[in-house]
Amino acid sequence: MSNRVETLDTCTRWVILIAKREPNGRLRTLLADARWSGQDFARAVNGVAAETGLTLRYDRTSVSHWLAGTRPPAHVVALAAEALSRRTGRRVSAADTGLARAARAARPSPAEGAPERPGPLAAVSLAVGARPECGTGLLGEIPVYSSAWRPTEATPPTASPAGRGGDRIGQHHVEAADAVLPVFRGADMMFGSGHARAALIAYLTTTVAPWLRADAPPSVRHRLLGSTCRLAYTAGFLCFDSNQQGMAQAYYRAALRLGREAGDPQCHAPVLRGMSVQAYHLGHRKQALELAEAAARELPRLPDVQAAFVTGQLAVAEAGCGDRRAALNHLTCAQRLLERSDGQSAPIGAYHRAALAHQQAEALAALGDLKGAIVALTSSLRHRPPAERRARAITAARLAELHLERGHLERACAAWHELLDVVPQLESARVSDALRRMRARLRTVRGSGVVRPLLERAGVS
Repeated sequence: MSNRVETLDTCTRWVILIAKREPNGRLRTLLADARWSGQDFARAVNGVAAETGLTLRYDRTSVSHWLAGTRPPAHVVALAAEALSRRTGRRVSAADTGLARAARAARPSPAEGAPERPGPLAAVSLAVGARPECGTGLLGEIPVYSSAWRPTEATPPTASPAGRGGDRIGQHHVEAADAVLPVFRGADMMFGSGHARAALIAYLTTTVAPWLRADAPPSVRHRLLGSTCRLAYTAGFLCFDSNQQGMAQAYYRAALRLGREAGDPQCHAPVLRGMSVQAYHLGHRKQALELAEAAARELPRLPDVQAAFVTGQLAVAEAGCGDRRAALNHLTCAQRLLERSDGQSAPIGAYHRAALAHQQAEALAALGDLKGAIVALTSSLRHRPPAERRARAITAARLAELHLERGHLERACAAWHELLDVVPQLESARVSDALRRMRARLRTVRGSGVVRPLLERAGVS
């Protein structure tokens, strides 16, 4: 009898819980704005989760439950907000989705006995120590890309804390960090991020992060901050190329904090530019412009080659927001800066005539000038160094897509053949995405005499 009463009590509690749920009108409105079905939304959430290394299998039934008032875990809410942000083109917060649970009571302050939040270098060390296979990022959280983040939220420069003992860091440590950077960058450009990402993250985790906590003379610490910033930026870009967008943002943010801690705009301005590229790639046009503008505020303190790099991305972001005049003006400015740079090399990123032409193409395409974009991409391919195989693949794929948009199937196939020339040597998620888009766009014309050999070469039967 007691068991039956307990069962009845359990059922009663569930009835009460269900009765307390209210339909999620905010989520229903967002899905209507996005023109998404429940299955579309579930698929998008699963896709954003894959960027963080998580495998989720939500479907339309799950979304039906959410619309009825159930709430998924907090990290899934963050994924849902990001998916909706990308689809709608505006920032959607977790609260906007109606899926977030009520905020918990504020945590006690350090004075009340709670552990103190790590300072800039300690937090950066944790971020640098994050490993994709562990699924954690800044301060141990799941690294979900957040379009709600702003560059002003980065910790401002503060005095470097004293070391925590151990070996003292000297100039040779900085020289070692500087020496490995071109190795990782070269491997990435020639073979894609998949061949260098794990090794770079391991180097940051096991070698460089402990150096940040060790004793060092001020001059050495200053240089170490800059070197680590460049390594963290490179790790962010490799994660971006691998479609690990949450991890990429975590490393970019770590690099930004390191660059600002060093007080070196030649470090943190290119990081902001890289974050703008990532936001633009994910469809966050307004955030891409905000980040590009933040980078451009440092232009007077940058050498010409870096100033050109930053200005070119500003033009792309402005074009993405429809500001034709500003975009074209800044493209001209970037070209003049590059011509004036007289062969300068950039400590972060590689910028040259081919890179500028690629930015010109992206801006012109966003402004609706497909013909001009095709001319610019053709120039980019012509001037791209042979060692930059991944960039050549990305450029050829984009050129093919623009040719196809203009109805030039034969030219599109010729460009896609250039992509296939380098695919076997590359391990890059962006290149894999380009191949998937190629197969999808050619499916309806697979019987064409120019398409059939291309698909056969790509392994499509």
